Amino acid sequence: MKVLKWGSPKIVEMFERESKTLRLLSHPCIPKSTMDDFFTVTPNKFPLTLRCLVMDKIEGENLQEWIELNGQISQSLALDWLQQLVEILDLIHHTEIFHRDIKPANIILQPDGRLALVDFGGARRITDTYLAKVSASGGTSTRPGNYEVTAVVSTCYTPLEQINGKAIPQSDFYALGRTLVRLITGTSLISLSTDQKTGKLIWRDKAQQIDKPLADFIDELMAPLPAQRPQTTELILQRLEKLPQQIKNYRLATSKVFKYSKYTLIVLGIIGGIFLSLPLVANYLVAQGRKLEAANNTQQAQKFFNLALKISPQSNRTISSFYFERGARNSNTLKAAKRYYELAIKYNNQDVDAYSNLAYVCEKLNQDDCVIKNYENSFKLKPDSWEARYGLALFYDNRGMYDLAQKQYQLAIQMSREAIPAINNLSRLKILDKKYNSAIALAQEGLKETDNVKLKSSLYKNLGWAKLELKRYAEAKADLEKSTKLDARTDAYCLLAQAQEALNEINDARLTWEICLIAESNQQEVQEWRLQILKRLLGEFVPPPSP
Repeated sequence: MKVLKWGSPKIVEMFERESKTLRLLSHPCIPKSTMDDFFTVTPNKFPLTLRCLVMDKIEGENLQEWIELNGQISQSLALDWLQQLVEILDLIHHTEIFHRDIKPANIILQPDGRLALVDFGGARRITDTYLAKVSASGGTSTRPGNYEVTAVVSTCYTPLEQINGKAIPQSDFYALGRTLVRLITGTSLISLSTDQKTGKLIWRDKAQQIDKPLADFIDELMAPLPAQRPQTTELILQRLEKLPQQIKNYRLATSKVFKYSKYTLIVLGIIGGIFLSLPLVANYLVAQGRKLEAANNTQQAQKFFNLALKISPQSNRTISSFYFERGARNSNTLKAAKRYYELAIKYNNQDVDAYSNLAYVCEKLNQDDCVIKNYENSFKLKPDSWEARYGLALFYDNRGMYDLAQKQYQLAIQMSREAIPAINNLSRLKILDKKYNSAIALAQEGLKETDNVKLKSSLYKNLGWAKLELKRYAEAKADLEKSTKLDARTDAYCLLAQAQEALNEINDARLTWEICLIAESNQQEVQEWRLQILKRLLGEFVPPPSP
């Protein structure tokens, strides 16, 4: 149990925030805490209020203590620990939270070898309000206009944007990279030098056991600017899958056997140069075009690419793949991403994924005609792509065009047994259409086909919602409780409160309504349910009219 003895508003805010954050997170390597675990005590004869927070005790030793006793870690252990920490962060970020204080002291090595992440007092929700505060803050932690953003700083682990009160989810990746450096060097970060030109930490000479591919990736996590770091936990996990093979390739390329083989290939290359000259020239032109495009000189890059195509038409796929990758890397800059996907299609109009990705970007830009056109082009090339059908259905769903959305969801379900997200969303639309038995049948079908925790939680929510509308309150309550246990969904709590009320479980309903009201959600149904309960609450306090 943590006990707060200080009355500073900022410290109280962080203490209460930790309680709210732990309630939203459900992971075996994150301390658990419930609403009842936060309470206040006022001791007799003392004019102060003590705030208390109870949470699971994580057995083990924090990595700050561990590294001081055991020294630097191996490359294999670094990869294992990095994978564990990113998987924990993946859940945290998908709950629209970021930690803001990742460092060895806040990571516990448990007796079974698993890592746990603790101390969520500095965590923040990723909300429009928070982003508005960051945007308005002007790079300081003082009050700018009507906003105030509190900076959480841990020396050597906190990136510059966070020190300036502008922390974003990618700030966690910087702290994660710095934590890895502390562990693989066994050296205090404050004793490491910094390159005066690039601002990068100089550490590789103290971690000789780390191969270049992993070292490069760690430096990318610690890049000075957030835009230079990986943008999401999904991208980091994808990179981690490829790292072991990249390390093997690097070791092979730097071995003596490979060097001798390289010289042999050079001789053979000279002999066969006459026959291979044209493709080589085309490859050279493509490489030069890529460099020019990377330097944002698109006009000159196009000249090199077009010349390469004249020499070797097979270069089109290489050029298209290059633009596709740039589109994926610029997914946060929508106009740039759209231009790159359009160029990818220009050089290879048979790329199904490029059409689907372009449609998704157009949806974000509110260019509806572009969305429909590119999904249709995707269907022509691959008629049985359930993912593309699901993408178009989501577009119609988000636009409130429910009939068209239902049609596309049904097509996706017919195409593949893997289209569980389509089953889930179609079940929800059936409820809105008052076809409750159809919604129940779909949700039950989806539950048989998936082990994904988040999908199961959503399907149980739909099942409980439909039964609630059919006045099967006890069954609805059971399904909604399963949903909230699997994933702390705001909409499931709002529905559970209604089921509890119908069963006259008033005290339980009050607590559940509180979660419904305070938890983050942008869903239209949730806003409507909140409005209904608030009107009821306000109605209880309206005085009777005067006689």
